[in-house]
Amino acid sequence: MKHLTALILGSILLCLPTTQASAYSDPGINTQVETPTVARVLGDVKVFRKNRFERVYRGMKLRKGDEIRTGRRGRAYIDFPDNSRVKLGNRSRFLVRDWGKTDEGIFSSTLRIFQGAFRYTAGILTSDLTARRISLTTRTAVLGVRGTDFWGRVGKDKTFFLLLEGEVSLTPKYGEKIIYNDAGKAVNINKSSVSEPEKLSTETILPLAAETEIEAL
Repeated sequence: MKHLTALILGSILLCLPTTQASAYSDPGINTQVETPTVARVLGDVKVFRKNRFERVYRGMKLRKGDEIRTGRRGRAYIDFPDNSRVKLGNRSRFLVRDWGKTDEGIFSSTLRIFQGAFRYTAGILTSDLTARRISLTTRTAVLGVRGTDFWGRVGKDKTFFLLLEGEVSLTPKYGEKIIYNDAGKAVNINKSSVSEPEKLSTETILPLAAETEIEAL
C-alpha cells in the first residue's frame, strides 16, 4: 500500500505539464511491444475472439476486435506500443477495436470500455513516435486521450472520471466537447452533460485506485 500511496500522491501533487506524456510512467510498461499485449493477469480473465472465449495469459498478444472480460476477482494490465497502459478491475469489459501507426509516426488506437473500473496511463512516447491519438469510448462519452493519467468506472447511465494528471477531452454522447484538466477532481458524465468537478481527498482516491491494482490484493 505504501507504493500505491506514493503513486497516487505523486500523480496529483507532482504534476508536470506536458502534451506528450504523464509524469508518472509505469516502470512496468513493456516499451518493446509491437501490438497490444497482456502484461499481467490475475484471476478469471477471458478474451472474446472470433465468437468464442479464450483464456487470457501473460504475454498474450491482442488482435483488433478482441474484447477482454474480467471476472469477479479478475484484473489485467494491457501494454500498448506507444508506451501506454490500461489497467482493468474486476467485472470489466474492454474492447481493443483498432490501432496503428502512420508514416509520420503518429500512433492511434480506438478503444471502448463497456463496464467496470479502469485506469489509463500514457508514458513517454517511444523514440519512433511523434504523437498519439487515442479515443476511448464508454457508454455515455468519448474520452480523447492526450498525455495523461486517469481513472474511471463505467456504469449503465454514467461514467465516473477522475483525472490524476494531464489533460483529456470529454464529449458526452449527445453533448458538447470540453477540455478537462482539473487534476485531482472527479466528474460524472451522462449522455448529455458533464457534472461540476469535485475535489477528492487522498483517502477517497486511494481505494478507487486500488480497484485496478494487482498489487493491492
